[in-house]
Amino acid sequence: MPKSLVLGNGHMLVAFDKFLQVRDLYYPYVGLEDHTTVRNFHRVGFFTEGKFSWLSDPGWEISIDYLEDTLVGKGIATNTQLGISVLFEDFVYTSFTVFFRKLTITNLTDRQRDISVFFSHNFFIYGEKLQDTAEYEPKLNAVLHYRRNRYFLVNGLWDNGAGMDQFTVGKNGLHNLEGTFKDAEDDGELQGNTIDQGSVDSTVRFKQNFLPNTTRVLNFWLCLERNYHKIHELNTRVKEFSPQTIFVHTHDYWKKWVQKEHFAFGDLPADIVRLFKRSLLTIRTQIDDGGAIIAANDTDILEFNRDTYSYMWPRDGAYVAISLSEAGYEALPRNFFEFCKRVITHEGFLLNKYLPDGSVGSSWHPKVSKDGLQLPIQEDETAITLVALQKYYEQFRTIEVIQSHFNDLILKAGNWLAGYIDPETNLPLPSYDLWEERRGVHTYTCATVYAGLIAAANLSEETGHHRSAELFRTKAEHIKEAILTNLYSPQDNRFLKSITIQDGVIRKDNTVDASLSQLWKLGLVAIDDPRMQSTMEAIRKSLSVPTKIGGICRYTKDNYHFDHNHLSHETIPGNPWIITTLWEADYTIATATKPEDLEKPLETLHWVCRQASQSGLLAEQMHPTLGIPLAVAPLTWSHSTFVSTVLSYVKKKQELAKSSSLFVSS
Repeated sequence: MPKSLVLGNGHMLVAFDKFLQVRDLYYPYVGLEDHTTVRNFHRVGFFTEGKFSWLSDPGWEISIDYLEDTLVGKGIATNTQLGISVLFEDFVYTSFTVFFRKLTITNLTDRQRDISVFFSHNFFIYGEKLQDTAEYEPKLNAVLHYRRNRYFLVNGLWDNGAGMDQFTVGKNGLHNLEGTFKDAEDDGELQGNTIDQGSVDSTVRFKQNFLPNTTRVLNFWLCLERNYHKIHELNTRVKEFSPQTIFVHTHDYWKKWVQKEHFAFGDLPADIVRLFKRSLLTIRTQIDDGGAIIAANDTDILEFNRDTYSYMWPRDGAYVAISLSEAGYEALPRNFFEFCKRVITHEGFLLNKYLPDGSVGSSWHPKVSKDGLQLPIQEDETAITLVALQKYYEQFRTIEVIQSHFNDLILKAGNWLAGYIDPETNLPLPSYDLWEERRGVHTYTCATVYAGLIAAANLSEETGHHRSAELFRTKAEHIKEAILTNLYSPQDNRFLKSITIQDGVIRKDNTVDASLSQLWKLGLVAIDDPRMQSTMEAIRKSLSVPTKIGGICRYTKDNYHFDHNHLSHETIPGNPWIITTLWEADYTIATATKPEDLEKPLETLHWVCRQASQSGLLAEQMHPTLGIPLAVAPLTWSHSTFVSTVLSYVKKKQELAKSSSLFVSS
């Protein structure tokens, strides 16, 4: 189930399902320690006049979006049977780890009556369900969950100052006990159990009398902290500042954050501008303040292979850092490079992926094969990080940042890339491809190594390390020559996906792969080089999805999340991906010579908007006939690629308009 909303502040992340229920709650890192975990969620329910309903029950009409240009959710839930309409305005405090739910509740009937709101919390502290405590805090009139160094405080206030009027805590998932939420369902009353331990949950009630056709506001909050005293201090801060003051602060902060650069969109259509800003905000939610840019935080993918995307892949992170640099956000990319400097191996390469605390992530790449020992890496991840660092420097010219990274990142990674070379072919040694599936000598990977070495050379020159610059540039040129000699197929009239070399025999893989569309952007060949043009023609012909959904897939016969039960590779090469579809648009934008040439990439930008959820979240890929999101949503890389493509489109349109006016003037 793709997420309908994501909210965060760099230390915590809250993700919601289509019922406005919290499905994922990460703290104290974005992407590490999900205190809800897969198949579990936190309930919200309502009781009035003898009728009870959770938001996930039938009878609710729910629409979900954000307040424009903010990280404040806007959910509207209406239940005509209960005679209730609720506006949910959900947000995470920008300055402290507090999650707020502001409920504006309307009594739709012409009767005066009591309405009760229930919040039920089923925490999996540290991702587990054991040794927890849930207790009532009488001095705060709140419920506290804790274990070790994780504390979660549940509290709230009505607009008239009234707080929680009932509560209960108890066992959950033990001896056939479903949880305290069952206590609320029969009569809307809670037992008032004050403490329990082990596998526990809690439910609290906020009851208020409503006059006919009137509206009341309930502010609910969840404080997250590392010790007992700090959680009390945080709760006090919320009351002293007031939830409404914090709401206004958070709303205004995100408005300013997303508009800090005052982008000149010109006549760009409103749906594209809206998704551009939403993409920037969504990207921010997926970045930990320690520098890790997380690929996606959607635990529903656990149903597929019992692992998540809640990792920092250096490749994904580098591409996101490039987009943020292009958009004028300096601090977030800088923190990413600091993270990479901390985790890079002493040899000089980056591993497959990392957790946001810097520990090594899970992997399926072996260190030994039938051919002997091997590095379990994707070499492009190390190389593209250097490319991203150069892009950052070009944008911000912060020479002191580059100097601080020279020895431990630029020199270390550059030397390793320069040395990880097959002396017979001058090509990089084998590694896994960017899709993490096949080991070999891949054209895309080799092109990133070339670009990474050029970046290392340029950054070395900038910091006065001329000998290193000469070494890196020489190695890069040798690799470029080797790529053009060995990885271009005159017979196919396009670049190969990869080659494998065994016992001196070269085996060619001529699979059409969308990653080859990046060769011009990596500087390997000019954009108008006939070899690049013919490769792009093959990508468009072979990877375009021939359905009403459209888009570009990754490569021919891509099986990842492919619906083999209803579809065939004989007619559909694979699922359309957001990033690969935008890559094709990038090339079309770059080759445009007149304004009319931008019509097709503009349609691609509209296409991406159509694939977004109601709230503007982009998945990794789409079902080729049903158009439903597949894998994870939101995928950070999808959003960052959209940002880059929009910026490229706007820049090229301005250039073409200027050249047209000059031509007319002359």
